[in-house]
Formats: sequence, structure tokens, C-alpha cells
Amino acid sequence: MISPAFISTSSLTDATRLSIARIQQQLADAQKELATGRHADVGATLGANTGITVSMRQDRNQIQSIKDTNTVVLTRIQASQSALQSISTNAQSFLSTLIDAQSTASTPDTVLQSAQAGLASLQDQLNSSLDGQYLFSGINSDVKPVEDFSATPPSASRQAVIDAFTAKFGMSPDDPNVVNISGADMQSFLDNEFADLFSDANWSATWSGASDKGVTNRISRTETATTSVTANDTGVRQLMQAYVMVVGLGYQNLNPAAQQAIAKTASTLTGNSIDGLTKAQSSLGVTQQRISDTNDQIDIQINFLTSSIDNLETVDSTAVTTQLSTLSTQLEAAYSVTNRLNNLSLLNYLTNS
Repeated sequence: MISPAFISTSSLTDATRLSIARIQQQLADAQKELATGRHADVGATLGANTGITVSMRQDRNQIQSIKDTNTVVLTRIQASQSALQSISTNAQSFLSTLIDAQSTASTPDTVLQSAQAGLASLQDQLNSSLDGQYLFSGINSDVKPVEDFSATPPSASRQAVIDAFTAKFGMSPDDPNVVNISGADMQSFLDNEFADLFSDANWSATWSGASDKGVTNRISRTETATTSVTANDTGVRQLMQAYVMVVGLGYQNLNPAAQQAIAKTASTLTGNSIDGLTKAQSSLGVTQQRISDTNDQIDIQINFLTSSIDNLETVDSTAVTTQLSTLSTQLEAAYSVTNRLNNLSLLNYLTNS
């Protein structure tokens, strides 16, 4: 006895549709892999090794972040070095003028003009900023380091000088009678009352808004470095003191003996300041080189991690291209079968049987 066989076009159509959906997903994955160069589903492909690539990517992102920060820090250091070099160059010029003044080769006006120009430049350089952050304020990077000494009305620092001078001599620095101040009295003032204006406490209270603590940055996973010089540096303070001696004490109206006292003291301070500025530049230079060397090491690490990640996640583009071609052919065949099933009827089936 022959049993009848039941043919369901619905079941055939459903099976074909499932096949088309599977091929379409495979085709989409292959296209994604060809576009990105990575496995479409890294987790499914690598399995237990997925954690390795995740860890390596985290490591790479971390050291890349450090390098990005180092790049910004290097820019700040270069700007600081440029400012310090300008300050040092002006200090050298001022020192030459002071030395000439001690041998009477320079007029009082020449010394005054050199001091005024140097002081203005010093203030401008100390107030340098980059990306809204002051370079010489230390960790108080949002605070302007110094105010204009010659501003009107008088700045706190200028008023402090005027008050100290008046208390000592009974007249302001602008009084014509300062010509009667002896060289010995001026020297005493410079060594005591005036010098006290630049003590640690008075400097922070009157002259500078900077922090004593420089900016510290992490330059690698295991290293940190101080990456700034502050306006509270000894060399900066000594140079400010030397300039203000000439600008703020009525130098041009003093008698030669008092002028000599100022020129001699200012020369000593300026010479010491130049040495201090050179040390500050050298220290920044060492830090700059450390950061550059660290960045070179980071580049090596990033290249190694990238290569290791690629070895695990990168697909063979040739194989993917071949797979795309095969899947496209399969999809076209599935569409053709579906079309034939859609046109199939009981009459056509009986006719063709």
C-alpha cells in the first residue's frame, strides 16, 4: 500500500526565509569586518581571550592619556623656558648698565630707563599664561602672579615701598629733598627696611599671588615631576628687588653717593638672580628631557599593544572578501528559490509531477 506524501509550501517557504535571514546576518558581519578590519563580534570570536584584548586596550588608553598630558606639559615648559630666557637676557642688560653706573659711565636717566624696561618686561613675563592658566603661579594657576608696580593708584607693593621709605627718611621717594640722603643711610635702608619688604612673609602678602609649590604632573605610570617655576623663586625675587631699588626709590634725584649704594646693591642682587634663573632653566630642561624620553617609551609601548591587539582582533581581508562573494551567491540562490516557491500552486505541482 502506498502512503500519500504531504507537501507544504508554507514549511518550505519558512525554511528558506530562515536561511535568507542567516545569510543576511553573515553578510552584514562580513561587510562590517571588511570596513573595520576587526571581527564583527570580537567576544564571540575570541572567547576566553576577549579579556586579554580588553585589558590591553585599557592599558593603551591609560598610557595614551599620559602622553596627551605630557604633550600639554611640554608646551607649558617650552613657554616657561622662553619667558625665563627673556627675563635673563634683560637682567644681563640691566647688570651691564649698573656696572657702567658704578664707574660713572652711565647717567641716572639711563639706569632708570633700563630698570623701568626690565621691570615692565619681568612683570609681563611672570604674568604669561597658556590656555587660561598662568605659567608662574604654581598650583595657584588661576591667580595672576604679580601686579603692575607702577600702576595708578599705587599697587600694594609700591605703597609698601613708599611707606617704608617715608618711615625711614621722613619723606616720600618723589620728594626733591631725597638728594640730601647720604650713601650710608641709603645703604642701611637697603640692607634692612627695604630688604625686609622682600622677606618670605612680605613677598607672599604684598608682591606675589603665586604659590610656593610648583605644578606636579604624572609623566609616566611610576614617575611624577615638578613642571613649573613659580614667581616666588629666589632668582625672580632678587631681580624684582633690584629693579624696584632703582624705579621706586627716586634714584634719579639722589646724590651720587646714594646712587652708588643702590647701583652696587642692585648689581649684587642681579648677578645672584641671573645665577638663580639659570638654575631654574636647567631644572626645567632636565624635566623637559625626562618627559621627552618618557614619551618615546610610551610610543614603543603603544605600538606593542596595538600590534598585539591587532594580532587577536584583525581579520584576513582576503578571506573576508571571498566570504562576501560566497554569501552573495548563496543569497541570490535563496532569493531565487523563494521566488519559485511563491509562484508554486497545487495545479503547477500536479502538472509537473
